[in-house]
This record gives sequence, C-alpha cells and structure tokens, in this order.
Amino acid sequence: MRIVLVNVGFMPNEAELKPSPPFGIMQMGAYLRQHGHEVHLLDWSGEELDAARRATLKDLRPDVVGIHVKISSTILRALEVSRWAREENARVIWGGPGPTTLPLEILGSAPIDAAVLGEGEETAVELLEAMEEGRKLDMVRGIAFTRGAQTIRTAPRPRIKDLDRLPLPWWEGLGDLTRYHIPMHGRKVLPLITSRGCPGNCGFCYAQTMWGGKWAALSPQRVLDNMEHVLALDPAVGGFIIIDDLFYVIPKRVQQICQGIRERGLDIVWNCEVRADLISPELLRIMRAAGCRQVLMGVETGSDRLLRMVNKRITVETIRQAARAIHDADMELYAMLVNGLPTETEEDVRATERLLRDIEPEYVEFLTYMPYPNTPLYPQALVNGFEPPRTLEGWGRMGTLDISSVEEKGIVGIPEKRYRGMARRTKQRAVMRSYVQAVKKEPFTAPSRGFKYLLHGGRKGKGGD
Repeated sequence: MRIVLVNVGFMPNEAELKPSPPFGIMQMGAYLRQHGHEVHLLDWSGEELDAARRATLKDLRPDVVGIHVKISSTILRALEVSRWAREENARVIWGGPGPTTLPLEILGSAPIDAAVLGEGEETAVELLEAMEEGRKLDMVRGIAFTRGAQTIRTAPRPRIKDLDRLPLPWWEGLGDLTRYHIPMHGRKVLPLITSRGCPGNCGFCYAQTMWGGKWAALSPQRVLDNMEHVLALDPAVGGFIIIDDLFYVIPKRVQQICQGIRERGLDIVWNCEVRADLISPELLRIMRAAGCRQVLMGVETGSDRLLRMVNKRITVETIRQAARAIHDADMELYAMLVNGLPTETEEDVRATERLLRDIEPEYVEFLTYMPYPNTPLYPQALVNGFEPPRTLEGWGRMGTLDISSVEEKGIVGIPEKRYRGMARRTKQRAVMRSYVQAVKKEPFTAPSRGFKYLLHGGRKGKGGD
C-alpha cells in the first residue's frame, strides 16, 4: 500500500516551539517499509496548511494517510489534513498521545477510519493488512474505531519488549536535516530517542496512559549505532539532545553508552533527562567525560506538598542535592517546572522561586499544567475548577503548556503575570551567573560579549509582568 505519514505539528504562530525530528512517523515509516509498504514522510511543523501542502498530499495519491496527533493545536491541524485525505478517497488513521488519551472524543468527531492506541508499529502493520484484505478490524489489538453508531475498542496490545528488533528511525525520509539543528556548546546537535516510556507515575503526565507505566530501551550498542548513523548522514551534526521521557534509569546502561562513545571515538556533546533521586555523582563524572554537558531535571515545584500531591516521589531537599551534584560534575542544570498545579498557592510559588535561587539552573523551562483525561491528577483538576472542552476542537485550542494558558484553564487563582515574573527573574539570574563565570574564564573578551547579549539577546525572551 502507498502510505503517507504526516506530522502536522504546531501552528506557524506558536513561536515558542521549534521543529524536532518527528520520531513517531520516522520510526513507523521505517517499520512499514520493512514490511513492504511504500512510505512517504511529511513534516509540516510550523508551516501553513495551505494549497501547496494540500497539492503535495494529493500528488502522492495515498491509499492511507497516518497522522501523529498530540493534545494540542495538532488536533485542529490533523482534522484539516484528514479532510483533505478523505477527499482523495484515502483511509485515515490517527496515532500518538492524542487518540490514546482521548479515543472516544476523537472517534466521535474526527473523519478517521481507526485510531491506534499506544505503541503503534505492530498494530499498524496488522491494521493495514486487515484494511487491504477487507477483513473486519475487531481482531486487531490496540485500536479503536466506529461501526455505525457503535464505538469499538479492541484488546490492548502488549508492549514491544526488545526495541532492538525495530529498524533505525527513517532519517533519510526527512531529506535535509538542517531545520532540526539546535545550537549547543558551539555545536549543531539533533534530538535523539533511546528509550520509550517512564517507570514513574507523575499525576500530571500521560506517559502512563501512552506506555502503560513501563520503560523499554534500546541496547547501548543500538544507541551507538543510531548515533553513528546520524553523524554519517549529516556531517554538520556534533552531538545530540536525548529527548527520552527518562534516559537515566539503569546506571549500567548509561555507563555502557558512555564507554561506547569513547571507544568509538565519537566527538560529541549531549544532554539527557534524569530524576533527582537517581543521580549518582560517580556516574555524572563518567557522563561528563563522554561528552554530556547538560542534565535536564524535572523539578516541577519547590513545594513538598505539591510534590507529594503529584506523586513525584522526591523531596525539595533531594532536588537540592541533585543540583549540587550536577554542578560539581561541571555540567549545566536545565530545570523544568510545571506552573498552575491544582491547589497551588502563592506560598507554593514563593517556595518554587526560593528553590530556583538555591539550585541555580543555567536554563529553566516553565510549562503550565495541562489536565489530561485518565491521568491521576485529572479528577483534582475538575474539583479545582477545570471545565473540559465540550468538543474535539475545544481540546485542540485548550491543549497548550505555555504560561499564557494558566488563567484560561481556571484551576488556580494565581495570575499569569505572577508566573511570568518568576520566569523572567529566574532567567535574568541565570544570564548574570553565566556572565560572571565567563568573566572568570575569559576576563578580556567576556565583558563585550555579555553587553551585546544583554542588549540584543536578552530581548528575545518572553515578557514578564
């Protein structure tokens, strides 16, 4: 069959988002090609869904259009592309976190033939076989579809235990990778995925729904093969941003990857995400020697009460200790925060800002809590005033993690400008620390570079209050 896989991505006016390789369709595309299908990848993140894009889809003459969907503006864009596909008499399949989290809402409104729930490769192959042979879909595990007025959800499909069985993501299907380059420590780096899922059960996260609370990973050898493949494919790339939900789970695996980077002579810089309670100073030193320059950590909040409520299973003191270990290993700390959690008070916000002053992150990312159905924290969000959208389009407009959406969600009484002020002050402190450190290292050139940054680069951030 001729399959077109589309990453509709985000809208052009969502300037805070940057294109990332669409791993969902890259991995799916590689797997479907392995099973004899003709596959085309279209990544339209940040692009207008205009007549030219529509003509591109039409010219490919697809039998099936598969669309990767999240709970965000991608829903609105996926609806548009689905209508285009239907006009070309193509069947439409949605996959990803969106249909996995909102299957009933999507099947009730979207012009699609089926939704793939959870991990998709094996499910998609069986689903396409059933469609091609004209068989009923009831025996395909891991999907949902409608028959007349009836919504049918089949038995769940077991997770793939050995990810090494999957082919490498189809990087070549994207063409020029330049649009995905990200600057990091003087290099151009690309995102990379080495595992799926997360063993945690944080109340605000849909990973439990998507991956069933299980973590599976590529072997160290497979990770290194993937790195070498990308480096050979794009010589401009000098490192990776590892965007796993959680990279640092099995210390021995991390150590073997670091050892392999050095043994294979890979001259790269990279980062990864860790949990505060899993950090080992010794392993951090090994990672640093293998090129790791930055560690992302889910701080979420500076309130022990809220950390307990979201089932983070860490304390504020654990976060402080982890931050000290990261700095002692000469690596940057990238702290990730969640604003607007149910029951959050002004006292909690002050505690968060105090913690950020204490741990001194070089980078910080402030996101706003998004109530995902079927997540542990969702009932509490409803109690605290969240009104779920009544339509699928409403979910598409609601699904934003930007600070600007905190008041729209109606969960906390803290104004948007309060969070923006905290974000602005935290980033200003980080810039000043970076400048002071640069002066110590390069006292003759740092002052002029710092002045230029404050004059020009400092204006690029989002405003405060």
